[in-house]
Amino acid sequence: MRLSKLQVFLVAFLVGFLVTYFYMKQTGREGFQTSTCSECGSNLPCPEHTTTTATATPASCPPMPDLSKYVLKTSIPACPTIPEMTNYMLKTECPPVPDLSQYVLKSSIPKQQPIIIDTSADGKARCGDCPPCPRPRCPEVKCPPPTVCPAAAPCPRAVCPQTTVKCRAEESNSSPVRPFLAPLGMSGFGL
Repeated sequence: MRLSKLQVFLVAFLVGFLVTYFYMKQTGREGFQTSTCSECGSNLPCPEHTTTTATATPASCPPMPDLSKYVLKTSIPACPTIPEMTNYMLKTECPPVPDLSQYVLKSSIPKQQPIIIDTSADGKARCGDCPPCPRPRCPEVKCPPPTVCPAAAPCPRAVCPQTTVKCRAEESNSSPVRPFLAPLGMSGFGL
């Protein structure tokens, strides 16, 4: 029976896993290396030998950070999108501003007060210094004198041409030859 490459790989992996597992069981270490005293072999810190150093990595872990100073990455809002730059132009491309010293604000111009004319005191008196209003007049329209047209000439009457009516009797065939009429019972004709 021949094994495929995948099956060979799985068998090799399982054998390696089992060898590692039994080695760890024999040595008493299950994946973590403990710090031991080099003189007596007990776990560190050794109360009897304070000057000895660990034969392995240090036993103390770094302290846990204060999580109140951190936030979750998911709580941070996303960065805003870049605007469409085709709708913008550089400040250096702006046209120059006109000289505003020659202008005033429209809001600073006082509104003109309405003129009130009181004619109740003297109806016949002229109202202030106002000139009289001109009366609207229609323009005079001068038409040219009418032209007299001469009388139109009478239209000529159309004269119908004389028609000649020919009778049938006049249109007789003067040829002495009569056409041959074959009888219907003749062979080769009609059947």
